[in-house]
Amino acid sequence: MIKGSNSSEAGRKLNLKGKNAENFVHELAKKSFLEDWCYPNQKLPNGKEICDLLIVYDNIAIIWQIKDLKLDNNRKYSQSEVKRNLKQLSTAKNRLFNPQILIELENPRRGKEIFDSKIIKEVYLISALLGEGEDYFSFVESKNGKIIHTFTREFTELVLNELNTIKDFIEYFKEKENLISLNNQITLIGGEKELLAYYLMNRRSFGKLREASLLIIDEGSWDELQKKPEYTAKKKEDQISYGWDDIINRAHTCGGEYEKIAKELARPNRFQRRFLSKAFFDAHVIAHNETEKNTFRRVIKSDEIIYCFVFMDDVEPRNKRRNLLSTICFIARGLHKENKKVLGIATEMKIAPTCSYDFCLLELPQWTDEEQRKMEEIQKQTGIFMNAIWK
Repeated sequence: MIKGSNSSEAGRKLNLKGKNAENFVHELAKKSFLEDWCYPNQKLPNGKEICDLLIVYDNIAIIWQIKDLKLDNNRKYSQSEVKRNLKQLSTAKNRLFNPQILIELENPRRGKEIFDSKIIKEVYLISALLGEGEDYFSFVESKNGKIIHTFTREFTELVLNELNTIKDFIEYFKEKENLISLNNQITLIGGEKELLAYYLMNRRSFGKLREASLLIIDEGSWDELQKKPEYTAKKKEDQISYGWDDIINRAHTCGGEYEKIAKELARPNRFQRRFLSKAFFDAHVIAHNETEKNTFRRVIKSDEIIYCFVFMDDVEPRNKRRNLLSTICFIARGLHKENKKVLGIATEMKIAPTCSYDFCLLELPQWTDEEQRKMEEIQKQTGIFMNAIWK
């Protein structure tokens, strides 16, 4: 068990009572993980609530149980209430992964769907205690051999704003659980934000701590991080990355492939989204200033996926732009055979307050000789990427 102490900052206290505490976490979660993968207050077939918040993305499930607890005269929470929250988390996990129970999830954007527990490979449990905050608390518990992360109100807000993509959030959890599994004695003075600060200041790793048998992380690391020029610069540079979040929120306009496309769009972490969003914006600026052609395209290569950006003036009928986008994605797949996926995004040439978007996701694990011949024929007919210079 890892212990820590907590001193709330003035002005950060929130008056959270009952349902308001859940709404507080729901809104933060939607901001961090986007509405597509947040399922608040899901029910069993008999109408009983499973948990306060369930996040399901790809093969990951995060189960939240949220309580607004009062302190006693010793500035401690009622241990029965704390243990009740832990038990409810354990029960929620058991119910979710019970093959005998058919659970129907409902999301405001995606509607109703059956929860498929067989595809889930990673499960994380969070007990969010959103009361005033104990002076001395346990921020990691264990129930039936499973680690439960205990969040204070302050840390809930802080971590969901700081690690505000699925990838960033889960990578911290993995590092933290790996560190805890070593059974080292760890003392935090100032709360889990000090551990998070260490993680961020050490290349998002606890690698240096794994050799020690006794660890003491003093208060002040988080404040020190906030004052670092490189941290301030990062926050400023991250601003453009939220343009990519806006694009993810547009994915529901693409019809039947919505879920797969939205999932691929959301896979990059904050740093990767910064790069992608800047590349998209820079290409859109070039397209906006183009005076001779009615189409502009750009291809971005990454380790696992190819991104194709298409800007086209003539959007009526929309099928013309969609067909061009799918053609470009197909050719890009053939020209970069090391990548198995291609994700395409198309919008108008001119930058405007409102734009329409089309999306295309091409997944071809194998590239056949027939597909190569087809691609070369399309290139001859259209001239697309015939003399492209790849960087």
